[in-house]
Amino acid sequence: MSKVAVTVEQLRQYELFETFGEEELQEIVELCHAASYPEGEKVLIEGQAAERFFIVERGKLSLEKRLQLGRGTKSRLATVGYVGPGKTAGWSTLVPPHTYTSTAVCVEPTQLLVFDGPGMRRMMEQNPRIGYKLMNLVAALITIRYENVTATLSFFVSIVSHELRAPLAAIENYLNVVLDGFAGELTDKQRRFLERSKLRIGDLRSLIGDLVDLARMRPEQIQADFEWLDPAQVGAESVEEVGVAAKEKNVRIHTKRPAEFQPIVGSRRRLRQVFTNLLNNAIKFSPEGSTVTFRAWDEPDELVWQIEDEGMGIPKEEQPYVFEEFFRGRDAAGIGGTGLGLSIAKSIMDAHEGRIEVESPYDHAKHGTRFTVRIPRNLHTPEMKRKEWAQSKG
Repeated sequence: MSKVAVTVEQLRQYELFETFGEEELQEIVELCHAASYPEGEKVLIEGQAAERFFIVERGKLSLEKRLQLGRGTKSRLATVGYVGPGKTAGWSTLVPPHTYTSTAVCVEPTQLLVFDGPGMRRMMEQNPRIGYKLMNLVAALITIRYENVTATLSFFVSIVSHELRAPLAAIENYLNVVLDGFAGELTDKQRRFLERSKLRIGDLRSLIGDLVDLARMRPEQIQADFEWLDPAQVGAESVEEVGVAAKEKNVRIHTKRPAEFQPIVGSRRRLRQVFTNLLNNAIKFSPEGSTVTFRAWDEPDELVWQIEDEGMGIPKEEQPYVFEEFFRGRDAAGIGGTGLGLSIAKSIMDAHEGRIEVESPYDHAKHGTRFTVRIPRNLHTPEMKRKEWAQSKG
């Protein structure tokens, strides 16, 4: 890692130093340098003495905290936020007890302005005006950190949900053993109660899966999986996943798509999840013997997918809320579901800088709902981003 001198002009371009005068900036610039770090490098570590703080010039840092649920469980690292260009990390160096409260890791090649913490503290003592300005900035940063508590709570939900899956699977296995007659004969009443219990466990397992997905719906995590993919393969996999549900309800899935697609960048797993969620919803709210249409086509700037059903439709007054977490329309009473599928699909599309739209009814001649998914063609894989960064640097 080589150190490069920093100029007053460099500092002045950051919002952090907009209120500082020329002489103040000249003092500060003596206490900093620029340095480049590779992907995966930890530039500060939770619990260690805070000797430096940083401004990100290029690249990105993830802020991670170590969490432990109880004395007997293994501790885990939770990503509580990201720091991009123009933002700061390591402000703990300016406030007692001068100990880092999180670990900062380079998620890609990153260039930082590195500030000498002890030197900055001495300067703040000697020049209260500079100290006052800097502490105002620390207060603003604390406000942002409070907002990141939501991310920590989401990770907590993810861990708890994971721990619940094992005992649920054991209960389900025991129920299957009893229902299959391996523990003796059952009366009709006992069988009915056990079958209802098994259905409720299935509902709970689905809810846990949705909660885990919801906790992981951070754009940066989804974008880390971006790759070149064949849309036809993703669509076919989604149709295959809902095949059993369609057969049980006697719903036909009619696919309309080009013989060959243009490749596109995206998260294969997450896009498949979007289509599977939408297809499952279409099947769930369709009458027996009806058809769900799954069509797609290429446009110059985007790839378009549509899922149409012949179901009951969504009332106009409810349509603005269908992508909200846990929303369940009045016509959904008695139909299984967690109210998270559309919210998850919307989060995935936001990470793809795309759109998901709803129309109901989409045809004046009949009821039904159409969801349209639009995926832009200007997305980049992590490798493409790294190459662009290297070219800009060199």
